[in-house]
Amino acid sequence: MECYLKDRGKVESFKEFRLQDGATIGVFQGSRGERPELDIIVKYRDKNTKTRTPRTPQHIHWAIDLLIKKEHNKDLVKKFVKYLLDMWGRAEPFRNKEEQQRCELKYTNPDNLKEFEKLNQYGEHSVEFIGRILELIMIQEKTGSAKAHMFKGVLEAIYNDEDIFSIVSRATFKGR
Repeated sequence: MECYLKDRGKVESFKEFRLQDGATIGVFQGSRGERPELDIIVKYRDKNTKTRTPRTPQHIHWAIDLLIKKEHNKDLVKKFVKYLLDMWGRAEPFRNKEEQQRCELKYTNPDNLKEFEKLNQYGEHSVEFIGRILELIMIQEKTGSAKAHMFKGVLEAIYNDEDIFSIVSRATFKGR
């Protein structure tokens, strides 16, 4: 996958994941955080991407998708979010360049997500897409800062049935 990055022009992803729903997730070299040489940028192209330019996943996008799914099957979404929170606890930052370049996803293969597939009939994204994007973001946040917490806070807010305003506020918070 190719994309344009402001500081580097056109660049190629060093890793791509092709999903069952036709979406492609690309992983690019990033430059932020406490270990900028191990940072990643995650972008995707799916059925809703109207241009060749891949999109950057935002917390608000997957949070809203989970809320839509939750309106249709609250128990299964809570179980899925619990799975994601457990994954947060197990996901580890990249320790070296080799790990970063391999960019192996350990928790979101189709077999692990099979029990949640019923949720694919609601919202925009498949559970495979949400799971893989979120596993990459977890790794990205944990690699960038030992203090990363925003992502986990959004998941906890959804799991704890917080009001929509609280969830949206957490998912769109820009302060650092």
